[in-house]
Amino acid sequence: MALDDLKYNFEVIETEIAPGVTIAHTDMGDGEPVVFIHGLGSYVPAWDKNLTSLSQHFRCIAIDLPGYGKSSKLLHSGTMDYYGLVVVTLMNKLGIDKFSVCGHSMGGVIALKIAIDHGDRLNKMILVAPGGAETYSEDEKFLVRSYLNAEKIISNDDEQIANNVKVNFHNFPEDAQFMIDDRIAMRNFPWFRDHAEIVARSAAGVVNSDVPYRLGEVTVPTLGIFGVNDKMIPNRFVHPWLTVDDVVKTFRNEIKKIETVLLPGCGHFIQFEQPDIVNPLLIDFLKASN
Repeated sequence: MALDDLKYNFEVIETEIAPGVTIAHTDMGDGEPVVFIHGLGSYVPAWDKNLTSLSQHFRCIAIDLPGYGKSSKLLHSGTMDYYGLVVVTLMNKLGIDKFSVCGHSMGGVIALKIAIDHGDRLNKMILVAPGGAETYSEDEKFLVRSYLNAEKIISNDDEQIANNVKVNFHNFPEDAQFMIDDRIAMRNFPWFRDHAEIVARSAAGVVNSDVPYRLGEVTVPTLGIFGVNDKMIPNRFVHPWLTVDDVVKTFRNEIKKIETVLLPGCGHFIQFEQPDIVNPLLIDFLKASN
């Protein structure tokens, strides 16, 4: 893995958290630390339209999870427990005791896992189009494994890759084209097969997570932001009868201290599609007294 494989708009620091496991991350701005966790198959540039604004108020640490982006590609379990521990270990390495966390999609499940298992470390939590509300039967888990496995990820052609990115948006913005270009380019990187395996394991990690059964244990003040036109969550392939409203209702019923915002005309990649709305929401929530 070379830092030049992917071009980022922000300076990236590499921090080793365990032998062979290096986390690539930003560290910009001053004030309360906020950790940004991307979703499945994503990376630090998921926050390209947010970090400049938010770093005027907070210390912004956006991470590439192990196996993603510029972080090391050593194979691992892909469980939410593992990723939660990765974030906490990185904070320990950086000498940060208390922090807030902002997770998108799968990153939201990881944020919830941290809130459940390491809640004493958190000040606040932001969930952006998060997973973590849906439970999966064994048959449903099998379905997910059948369409999200390493070989299928590796075999995707240019058109399928483009469609996989575009489905995240209600109206695909031209300046998100780099996400498609990067995914196409990654197929030629020497670490791509391991990355594909980690993405598949991560998807399994989401559907096998205990987070949906433990939402009631979350006590940290939480903001949930949802796109009315989200095509990714709830999982339309496995749970076609569920709606975004159903997901929001689950979070409201289970998490004691949650505020929720639904954004019309917005898909799954909320923070990239509507940053002019999202950034002030995050700033106001993080600055507000508990």
